[in-house]
Amino acid sequence: MLALHEYAKDHGGTYPTGGASPEASLGLLYPKYADASLLCGKMVPVEVTEARLASGKPLTPETCGWHYVEGLTLLDDKRLALLWDKARLGHNGERTSDGGTAVLFVDMGYEQVTESEWEAFMAEQAALHAARKSKGE
Repeated sequence: MLALHEYAKDHGGTYPTGGASPEASLGLLYPKYADASLLCGKMVPVEVTEARLASGKPLTPETCGWHYVEGLTLLDDKRLALLWDKARLGHNGERTSDGGTAVLFVDMGYEQVTESEWEAFMAEQAALHAARKSKGE
């Protein structure tokens, strides 16, 4: 959370963006804001992410375990999700009893979204992005 926030503060309030993929954009945190152990997520071995970053190549969906929503800013609706684990694991990398996952939001808050809430959560995210787009953001 802190790495993303610091990056945005240093880049005019914009979270990492502009890579060939969301994962490549998230990789812009390396090395100043985050290392491979953070960028690998919870399901990709750190060695895989580390090798990719050390070679100077951008992160790919296979080398980064995070689902990252690029193009957001510090000023966006605080309900917009910024990041969650692709495997939908809990905050500490565990399978949760409710099948949920920890989600990080643009205001750096996070919450656990249960499996039963996931479809409604994703629908809300789609609506929030549509509203953002209609405002020309």
